[in-house]
Amino acid sequence: MPDGPRSRGGVHSTERTAWGHEARPRHERGGFRGHLARGLHLTWTSLKVLSKNPNLLVLPLLALVLNGFVWLLVALSVWVLGFPPWSPSSDVVYWELFIAYQVTYFLATYFMAAIVAATSARFEGRAPTVADGVRAANGALVRLVAWSLLASTVGVLARLVSLRYEGGGRAIARILGASWPIATTFVLPAALEEDLGPFRAFRRSQALVTERWGPQPGGVLGTGAVFALLALGGLAVFLWGFLSVGGGGLMALGILYLLLLLALWSVVHGILVTTLYHYALTSEASFGFSWQALNHPWVR
Repeated sequence: MPDGPRSRGGVHSTERTAWGHEARPRHERGGFRGHLARGLHLTWTSLKVLSKNPNLLVLPLLALVLNGFVWLLVALSVWVLGFPPWSPSSDVVYWELFIAYQVTYFLATYFMAAIVAATSARFEGRAPTVADGVRAANGALVRLVAWSLLASTVGVLARLVSLRYEGGGRAIARILGASWPIATTFVLPAALEEDLGPFRAFRRSQALVTERWGPQPGGVLGTGAVFALLALGGLAVFLWGFLSVGGGGLMALGILYLLLLLALWSVVHGILVTTLYHYALTSEASFGFSWQALNHPWVR
């Protein structure tokens, strides 16, 4: 794939703009209301795209089932061997926890890649299918394994540095040009569509973020902020059940709500990331997204 802009029929709106920070609206809405408005727009538009392709929900639901099976095995192992550090087999349990974490991270990477690939099919004028996403993820399997191993390690280390040292997060942002989550936003689209390995895909993602949205953008994607607010409802139900006598049903309801919300967010996040990736390449808003919101997708 060439690095320059490209256009595909049938998905772009007529709104066009220059890249990122060079095209900020003069009267951009700021403050909490402005951030919330952009987050709601990005979330609602992503949901409208999903409503036309509800089959994509199969991918995160399958990921939840597989991850649940992995952690069920870990729970059974801890029940049999004992909880570390009091278990005589603590080393074995620690290794199981480490392997389960790596498997979980890989499954999240694999199925997110499948969502991104399926969404990209719409830019080619095709109706995306689950098979399209799985086929593309399988074709990049080695790259996805390598990236999940790299990201799961570096991401944790970056987080520990941020928590351990004052100003650690700012130092990492200066090195990467953005925080780790933002700098890695387009790794999967770049790996899938440009056939790049993990290191080159990471550099490509860094370059797209910096060139199109300016140096060191901060915050989280607007969809993430909205779903975090929605998650508070499930957390409240869970805590209500936890603090109530015989509240097991409420706890289960809260957990089920959070799991389903996580699955829904996964697809919405994949749709938005894919849209932003193509917006960075073509400078065209797609699927009915406002270019003002795409110019400022990260909210604080």
